[in-house]
Amino acid sequence: MKVCPKCSRTFPDDNQKFCTIDGGLLVAEQPFDPNATFRASAPLTPPSAPPEAKTPPPAPQPGATKPQPDFGATIATSSSAPTAVLPKHTGPTGARTVVDQPAPAPSAPLPQQRSAPLPPLKTPSLPTPPPQAKKKSKLPLIIGILLILLVLGVGAVAAVFFLVIKPRLNEVRPAPVATSPTKEENTNSNTSVAVEQPKTEPEFVAPADTVKFTNSQANLDGKLAEHYLDFSFYYPKEWQTDPKAGTPGASNFAKFERRLPPDFTQENFAVGWYGSKGTFAADEATFPQLVQVLSNTLANGFPEYQKVSEGPTKVNSLDGYEFRFTSISKGTEKGDLKVWGRVIFLPTGVAGDQTGATLIMLATSLAPELASVDDVGAKGETPVILESFRFGKKP
Repeated sequence: MKVCPKCSRTFPDDNQKFCTIDGGLLVAEQPFDPNATFRASAPLTPPSAPPEAKTPPPAPQPGATKPQPDFGATIATSSSAPTAVLPKHTGPTGARTVVDQPAPAPSAPLPQQRSAPLPPLKTPSLPTPPPQAKKKSKLPLIIGILLILLVLGVGAVAAVFFLVIKPRLNEVRPAPVATSPTKEENTNSNTSVAVEQPKTEPEFVAPADTVKFTNSQANLDGKLAEHYLDFSFYYPKEWQTDPKAGTPGASNFAKFERRLPPDFTQENFAVGWYGSKGTFAADEATFPQLVQVLSNTLANGFPEYQKVSEGPTKVNSLDGYEFRFTSISKGTEKGDLKVWGRVIFLPTGVAGDQTGATLIMLATSLAPELASVDDVGAKGETPVILESFRFGKKP
């Protein structure tokens, strides 16, 4: 049997070393000695008030008998440590005063106390805050305001220009000087017609060995009269004119040729017409159809005809559309001759004009300056005709 010196509890297991209540070191229980001096044990909890002073026992009277301890007194136990009620010395009157003294621990084992496990702590759940509404971006509003301000600013600047600045510029701008149209002679058999050069083309300085041709409708009939074009160009004076061109029943306004005696073509140039709307942009959709129709017609008259290219081109400052072809003339007195052709559909450049010019150029391998279809209109004597070609105005 072991006892805890702190709480005075006993434990029957001799192998146990520590108290299960306060952790004190257990010691072996001493046998009860009735003659041992008992000490009053202090209460486990401090008293709320200071203890009263004890009156010392009166001195023994002579002849009085010395009191003996009463071992039959009742032993009382408390929750913290057992105490015994001891007899006090009797006074002169023979009364007995009782003093509480600690009693020895009972021999019966006390049940071992175990601390109950603490319940798990529950963390109070916090209420979930309501979702905050997302703030709408102000960037679209700012951009919209800036665009409105920009549009208003541009409108204000335009208004100031047209209402204030432009009228003042018109006031200080000098008046244009009127110039009289230039009259040029006509070397064709047709009557002379005054021709005014288009403002879009600079004046052509003609070489000394060239002759100017100006178109006229005096002798025209049929489709040529209906689709008359006012134009002019310079051609080399050694070239020969086709007497049928520009006459009733003719298919071309003009036709000139460079020949090798007795009657071999080296280069030739002819001007016809096609239905137009006046500008390249307006005619652009119909150019491929025109190429197809005229190419089929030429294929019937030229042996081994082959179209080699087509696409936009320019004649001076005017935009046009062209196609090129090759052919061969076999069994001539000069042998087999290569034939190269180039056709240009050229609108006048004036919106609303219903007729455009068809420029037809042919060359053969008899022209020493030419070696392929790419040289037609670029080499030989034909370039002077293209460079001097000008549209005039209808009378």
